[in-house]
Amino acid sequence: MTAADALLDALPRTTLVVGKGGVGKTTCAAALAIRAAERGDATLVLTTDPARALPDVLDHPVGATPAPVAHAPGLQAQALDTVALRADFLARWGDVLRDILDRGTYLDEADIAPMVETALPGGDEIFAALELARLLADGASAPPAQGAHRRLFVDTAPTGHTLRLLELPATFRALVRLLDAMQDKHRYMVRTLTRGYRADAADAFLTEMAVLVTALDDSLRDPRRCAALMVANPQPLVVEETSRYVAALRALEVHVAAIVWNNANVPCPAEALHGIPAFTVARLAEWPTGSDGLHRWLAALRPVRSGAPAAAAPEIQSLGATHASPAIRDDRRRLLRSLTIVAGKGGVGKTTVACALALDAASDHRTLIVSTDPAPSVADAFGQPIADADTPIPGVPVLFARQMDATAAFARLRDEYAANVDALFATFGARGVDLAADRAIARDLLALAPPGIDEVYALSLIADALFDGRFETVVVDPAPTGHLLRMLEMPQLALAWTHQLMRLMLKYRDATGLGETAKELLEFSKRLRALETLLMDADRCGVVLVTLHEPVVLAETERLAREVRARGAHVSGLVLNRADNAPDHARPLPVPDAPMHFEAPAVMPPPAGVSALARWAATWRLDERGGVGRRNHDVR
Repeated sequence: MTAADALLDALPRTTLVVGKGGVGKTTCAAALAIRAAERGDATLVLTTDPARALPDVLDHPVGATPAPVAHAPGLQAQALDTVALRADFLARWGDVLRDILDRGTYLDEADIAPMVETALPGGDEIFAALELARLLADGASAPPAQGAHRRLFVDTAPTGHTLRLLELPATFRALVRLLDAMQDKHRYMVRTLTRGYRADAADAFLTEMAVLVTALDDSLRDPRRCAALMVANPQPLVVEETSRYVAALRALEVHVAAIVWNNANVPCPAEALHGIPAFTVARLAEWPTGSDGLHRWLAALRPVRSGAPAAAAPEIQSLGATHASPAIRDDRRRLLRSLTIVAGKGGVGKTTVACALALDAASDHRTLIVSTDPAPSVADAFGQPIADADTPIPGVPVLFARQMDATAAFARLRDEYAANVDALFATFGARGVDLAADRAIARDLLALAPPGIDEVYALSLIADALFDGRFETVVVDPAPTGHLLRMLEMPQLALAWTHQLMRLMLKYRDATGLGETAKELLEFSKRLRALETLLMDADRCGVVLVTLHEPVVLAETERLAREVRARGAHVSGLVLNRADNAPDHARPLPVPDAPMHFEAPAVMPPPAGVSALARWAATWRLDERGGVGRRNHDVR
């Protein structure tokens, strides 16, 4: 029996292939799906990652609906299109949602349609979760229902956003609870007037949503039906994040069936991972894409036997006492704007690049580097704890770092709002008015917030650091590709939502009792307008792209550059990381019209701490083939 077969035998029908960005999740999911199909199981490999690496790895087109993969009989592939899923959802349920809002709020008909339109945009996780719930339900019977797939491999987004997807049942229940409270007002009125009630389409919608979210919750927590397969590599920062990821999955009661150490000969020791069956794949001479490449990856898969020797520490490439020339340091500073967003696919080293650029900025200006990625790495890069507050970096007097917890930031607004609603309706109760249903509805209104609004709310708070003059430069280390793009397009959507929410609040009696929350929403609205303007200003905001000489990464970098520009933002430069791994004749320029191109060397382990980051940045090289001649002008 091959190692791939042994691993497949240990996995249930649905496998969530999870891990930090850049570790090889898509390769692992595609390869195992091919092998499962070869064994005679009708198999679907599904990607929920907005970055869409699956077509590049399979070397085959992948669309929004399951379709056969030509070189793998029995295998179908699908990339979730959350825009299309949202359109289908609203086509089926949009009128029902409008009815519920009409019955349960003081909104006029003219207010209801915009509220529905702004309640769900950007909800990648919602629609991915609903589709995943449907697919899990299709396979819940034994044997599976006619036409269902016997095996399902889910290629997930990087750490933070997959955890958000897995936490979604609780979030979605809050939305269903709010809509049910609105519908309950209608039920009460009908019973009062007719002494009877017959369930209608709104009740059917609420029932179906409750059943779906419960089924998803139950399936994710049933190891006989669903399990996670962790993918990692031996880099210390990856090992640390993987350890945290395993702990988070265990807290969510999601079973981790095995771990695959990719690009390694033996697994790295990590205490939190003890007891998990382990496999290893040695680094291959060629990138494993297409049928041949994925079969080479399968052939390289090996089980790790109990008692195998621990991995030796990776060889450290010494940077010595390198010092940057003033010219190179000045060139690097030209990448910086007042707001600099360092973007790229997971695993390319964007956090390390962001920290190095922040050090450059802090040589001249009071600087803040902030991570909005739900999977924090800035603390690892600086080698010190980083709080959700402006944290000084020792040895650099004007540099501060912050790990922004976007969920907690928006939760504070939500909690303040709920407290104000309770206080307002308590005054009504004191006057003998019973508005229990209205109170429940008003209290949960923020459940209608579009998913992703917490990220843009956090970004708007970060931008305040520029607007109020506390910092001259802010460097942002965001989540990988897909969720960065959502963050760039969210200000306009969030602005529409805040306007609708404020209009709804004003419909309630004595809504001035919500004054503090209304004031905060108004301030948020103003910040969103200022943020949207800032993001599109090439003189004040720039995106630095980080890439590697790897086919899948290069293809994604090209897509990312196009999408960033399509959203009105500006690319200020590109950093080819680990450039010494690329042959001179093949070093790519995936964004040839970017104003500046740098090459940064590979260092193992990645530089951590101020001194190591500064020494590493000093070794960067300006690539004269790029748009250096236009380095003072952004190219859109």
